[in-house]
Amino acid sequence: MLIDTTRDYVTGECRSARNAFSPAFFEEHLSVVVGYARQLGQTLGGDLEIIELAGWLHDLSAIQDFAVLPRHPAASAEIARRMLLKEGYPADRIERVATCIASHSAPVQVGNGSIEQVCVSNADAMSQIVKPAYWFYYVFNVRQFAFADGRDWLRQRVENNWTALIPQARAIIEKPYLQVGECLKL
Repeated sequence: MLIDTTRDYVTGECRSARNAFSPAFFEEHLSVVVGYARQLGQTLGGDLEIIELAGWLHDLSAIQDFAVLPRHPAASAEIARRMLLKEGYPADRIERVATCIASHSAPVQVGNGSIEQVCVSNADAMSQIVKPAYWFYYVFNVRQFAFADGRDWLRQRVENNWTALIPQARAIIEKPYLQVGECLKL
């Protein structure tokens, strides 16, 4: 099945020495995004195959080369196009996956994109709220921020993501958000 093959490929890329995010990125971010995106997709009536493929592939370019981080949504969408085309996936569905990936960096609101875009982008933001231990690692080890700068970056990221989430996403993660808020003194 294409989803299994894609997940396995991304798992291998996360284990690669070139992955600056660490192998933990697979479980601490990608798996979380896929889980929340599927949950939102079931609630909102999205195409779960499109959602799951986009969830596994949305950060692939940055995993493969951290230098592309500033432009990783577009770069990951292009990688997904090539990978899925090679697998014989239908062109119209490839574009739906790629569109989800290209728009994942900020929560898309219902009515401002496809349901699949809404699900993947909101799930990406949800993951950044509910997994504070990983994001502390990212801020201080990967990005190498000083303490106050890293704490402030994370506070701002959590608040911005929370504010931008659709109501259904907020309902799912309200308790973890409140706990993270206590930790970060939001």
